[in-house]
Amino acid sequence: MEISGLNSLTWRMDGAVGVLTLNKPERLNAIANRDIDELDRVVMLAGRDPGVRAMVITGAGRGFCSGADVKEWHARSDRDEESWPAKMHRVITRLYWLPKPVIAAVNGVAVGGGCDLALTADMRFASTTARFGEVYAQRGICPDAGGSYLLPRLVGEARAAELIYTGRIVDAAEALRIGLVSEVVEPEALLDRAMEQARIFAAGPTIAIGEAKLNIRRGHSIGIEEALRGELRAGHRCAQTEDMAEGLKAAIDKRAPVFVGR
Repeated sequence: MEISGLNSLTWRMDGAVGVLTLNKPERLNAIANRDIDELDRVVMLAGRDPGVRAMVITGAGRGFCSGADVKEWHARSDRDEESWPAKMHRVITRLYWLPKPVIAAVNGVAVGGGCDLALTADMRFASTTARFGEVYAQRGICPDAGGSYLLPRLVGEARAAELIYTGRIVDAAEALRIGLVSEVVEPEALLDRAMEQARIFAAGPTIAIGEAKLNIRRGHSIGIEEALRGELRAGHRCAQTEDMAEGLKAAIDKRAPVFVGR
């Protein structure tokens, strides 16, 4: 999948893995209002393209994302047609429900909306230089890009409350200890490690993984009965795919399956 007309980020395909890079290193990849439109368009197109079977999100330079562009945000007024949070909510929602695996390769600071962007991923790999923070309270506001929903589900309510109420920044080692990230690696190895995992996901049965992801997401807010019904619906859909037929045949043949994402 090729995408033209991008200014604040880049997109490339590596096999079946799409790599989205926030590309404003001079601003620590801060997200301005206009940047959200590009981000939303890329995520939407990646979700629709069957050739994209996994995604990695990272940042250029020494930061992952420093959140909203504070200079722009301070200059905005209530007369603006659409606010930064309202537009960002569309991106966060689209990423959260994207029926494909998403990995955040956090290469540096990830604070505010940048932290929330990382939280929407299925997995987070961090470099030793990564820093995470729901820093909103330090600016007299509360999380406005999903952090109050996403963070407690990763680290628990009490720890999330402490981090959100204080705006305290945690380093990569603490992020690993509290379950915020899956792995910490040296900066030079970060993208390779994220890509290694993404390729494993991309080689899997894409529809089945997507259905599993949606059921995991729905499980945050539904009861066991509805969750089981969701699994039943997902199973029916998987039964119609080439990948399930291949998986069963491979098991009978005692060989590794070769999935095609259909």
